[in-house]
Amino acid sequence: MPLDALEFFAHLEQERYRAIILHAEPEKGPSVTQFAKKVCVQLSGKYLDLLGLFIQTKELSEHIDRFSPEEFRELLIEQSKGHTLLVIDRADFLLDTWSRAEKKDFFGLLDKNQWDGFKEGMKARLMICLQTSLEIEGLQISDSQDQSRVFRLSDFNDIL
Repeated sequence: MPLDALEFFAHLEQERYRAIILHAEPEKGPSVTQFAKKVCVQLSGKYLDLLGLFIQTKELSEHIDRFSPEEFRELLIEQSKGHTLLVIDRADFLLDTWSRAEKKDFFGLLDKNQWDGFKEGMKARLMICLQTSLEIEGLQISDSQDQSRVFRLSDFNDIL
């Protein structure tokens, strides 16, 4: 039975570690975007099309092959200021530019002791939307009750 997305995000706000990954097959990309935008509307969150931001920002597009997970973390902190929810869509292109160690750092950002709601600048709930891959499916990122924080789009109900 699919999770109620709005109830889930209300629960996530009570967690210390508030980052999740939402993934779907590449052909479901438009559905992920539609879902992400609905979540943002319902919860007054901020939707960020990361690929669009890189395309529109000369400094970012010129720096794409050297944009590190630490710089991504700083971008997330900056973008989340004043918001209780930040949804990052179309972030896969960054994973394609990173080494195995950099990807590990990125996934570590989403795991415990990283995107920490007790730290200033990380108060927002964070949802990163990615394409399904074996790497994503194999991630072990969990909440305080050891429940996974890596979800398929089909794990949630639709938001009207």
